[in-house]
Amino acid sequence: MKTWKRLALLALPAVVALSGGCAVISEDECQAGLWYERGIEDGARGRSQATVYQIAQKCHEYGVRTDTEAWLRGHEEGVEQYCTPENGFVVGRRGSNYEGVCTGPTADLFLVNYQNGLAVYQAEQQYIALERRYYEAEREVHRVENALEEAETKEEAKSLRSQRRSLLREMRHLEAEMMRFGGFGAFNPFLFY
Repeated sequence: MKTWKRLALLALPAVVALSGGCAVISEDECQAGLWYERGIEDGARGRSQATVYQIAQKCHEYGVRTDTEAWLRGHEEGVEQYCTPENGFVVGRRGSNYEGVCTGPTADLFLVNYQNGLAVYQAEQQYIALERRYYEAEREVHRVENALEEAETKEEAKSLRSQRRSLLREMRHLEAEMMRFGGFGAFNPFLFY
């Protein structure tokens, strides 16, 4: 086994202990024992090598011994499938976390594309938040206008008109912000890569 793999394997239990988390494998999957295949699957999903220790711990609870070496061989193959530039963009675009599994010459290309995809994802999330606030302000304007029709005093009417002006000003500001993302109701992902 290569030195870097041994070092990674020694450091992984600490990472697992700190990460806690949910069940990564069912009892049936432990019993099936398809460790190489499971390694390919986990690697192709971009899961770190720490995953094998979570699996081993869970399977130990079920009384099943994990073939860590077979899992690691499969994981290495799966990581090769995962660490493509195209997949880097897809992973980032979904807003998924990158666990740093890519190494070698493909790592840089994967990471650049991941960051590009993540930039688009983050911009879209900002746009969605702006749009959501716009619709909230619009609903509030309608509520204020209805209350204005039923206002009983001049002071109440004055206060409601002031609220309406403030909300309409906010809506114009939100519309201007949304234009940076392609326009109102038209998020344009091509502006962000």
